[in-house]
This record gives sequence, structure tokens and C-alpha cells, in this order.
Amino acid sequence: MAYLDLALDLPRSAIGAVSAPQHDPVSRVAPLERSVVALARNDSRRSLRVPGRIDALLRWIFGIRPTNRLADPRLEALRRFAVLLRLRGDRLPAHETQSLIAAGYPNEAVDEIRHMIRGSGRVAA
Repeated sequence: MAYLDLALDLPRSAIGAVSAPQHDPVSRVAPLERSVVALARNDSRRSLRVPGRIDALLRWIFGIRPTNRLADPRLEALRRFAVLLRLRGDRLPAHETQSLIAAGYPNEAVDEIRHMIRGSGRVAA
């Protein structure tokens, strides 16, 4: 249990000068979500499409393996946003950002994700 030692002789100016400890800003993006953003750096726009019959035929003929979609819809929305932001930059349609917010990401997390993707130096402007 903590207690206050009133016998401690502190000058009056020192009592008011005590400030709260400074903390690093809290990240709104979980480590798993950061991994999804890192993996999305290598995905192409084609990885966002739902595979159709022609894709199945090409896979059968050439053995091309498509990028698997993520099982969690929230993480798939994040992957989609990360791929499109990396490829389109500031030309990203506003509805893509709204889709990410609708998936459950707060505005602060969206800003942090944008900074993570733009900070990689691979965004097309």
C-alpha cells in the first residue's frame, strides 16, 4: 500500500512542479493488424478480386496460386485498404476509407494505418 510521507521536507515550488510522467502515444493498431499491413505490401490489385472460372482454369494450366483472402472480414477490409492505398495513394476513393471505418476501425487507427503505408515509401502519388 502506498502512503504519503508528510514529514518529507519539500520546498513549496517543488510540490506544484511535479508533472505527470510522459508516455509514448498509444497505438490504435494491434500487432496482428500491423502484420496484415506488412503482408499487404506485396499483394497486387488482382489479389482483391474474387476468383472466377478463368482464374481456376489458369491455376489448373499454369499452377498459379492466387493470394488467399483472410478469413476475418475485418482483417480482409484492412488488407484491401492497405493494398489500394499503396497503389492509388491520395487518389483512393473516400468510400474505401468509409468501408474500413465501417469494419470497426476508429479514425485514429485509419490515420495511423495511412502513416504506416505512406511511410514505407512505396505509395504511388
